[in-house]
Amino acid sequence: MTEHDFAAWEREAALDRAVADDHEVADELRVLLQLAAPHLSAPADRMERVLARATLARRRRRRAALAAGLAVGLTAAVLAAAPALAPGPTGTVLGPAASGPALGAIPPAGAPSSAAAGSPEASASASPGPGSGDPRTPSPSDSPSVGADGGPTQDPTGEAAGPIRPTRFTPLDGVVLDVPDAWSDLTLLATAGRPESVGYLASQPLAREPGCPIRNGVQPPVCLAAGGLLDNSVIVSFRLVRDEKLATEAAGRSVLLRDIEVDKDCAVHGGTRQLVAQQVVIPNGQAEVVELSACLRRPSQETLSTLYRVTASVRLFGTATNSPVTSTD
Repeated sequence: MTEHDFAAWEREAALDRAVADDHEVADELRVLLQLAAPHLSAPADRMERVLARATLARRRRRRAALAAGLAVGLTAAVLAAAPALAPGPTGTVLGPAASGPALGAIPPAGAPSSAAAGSPEASASASPGPGSGDPRTPSPSDSPSVGADGGPTQDPTGEAAGPIRPTRFTPLDGVVLDVPDAWSDLTLLATAGRPESVGYLASQPLAREPGCPIRNGVQPPVCLAAGGLLDNSVIVSFRLVRDEKLATEAAGRSVLLRDIEVDKDCAVHGGTRQLVAQQVVIPNGQAEVVELSACLRRPSQETLSTLYRVTASVRLFGTATNSPVTSTD
């Protein structure tokens, strides 16, 4: 072996030793790291906590979706069925379409028509003579536009008579109606025996206990000072119903006022026709229904038009006077 070959061999041997040393150091470092960083096991309840968080997140998303769906559904129903909002500067009332059918097929003023079937006045008021000028409206059963089930009827024509005064019924979430100046209004507070407040309007003076006569052993909390409805008169009662499903149904109706069969309370007043309506208001982001029930006695076209306008005026905000508030307790 020459000196040159010996030098090359030494260099290769030194390189092999360096590589071996590097491997030995790497092995020692690997063992050291394994000993210094022990493997930590997962907590015993880790999966339960993960599932609980996932369940909570799903519930939150479901509640948010339900709330958004209800708001969108109610808005869509209202926009589809009621493109015209009821009067009110802030659009807080959602009513049926103003152009849809509303009241009975009302003949032109002065045209003869039959009185309510079965009423005491039928024989006296039937077939008025020419020139009598006695406007009569048909009963729901006689009207050709009303079904046997008291379905919707035609939109009234004509003008409501007299000036109006916007009136606020504070106990009923501050609902405002345009009340004709000649009408009376009153708010009856809720009591232990009567769980809800009720608003009243009438084209005659209103009285309340103890001025109301006892009928069939019962003294009504509000009555008409004349003892009952006069011809061409109306009394309206209304209340608030907090029911989102009912609000959606009411907003989707294509009629404002509907004929129903005269109930016992209306018959006591001497009514020959009864109309009901439902208007939707949203006082605090939650839909509520203003349910109105009108009892009429042989109303003229002008009275029906006035009632229609009163019903369509339901809203929440605006300048208004406060209705008198009373309680029978």
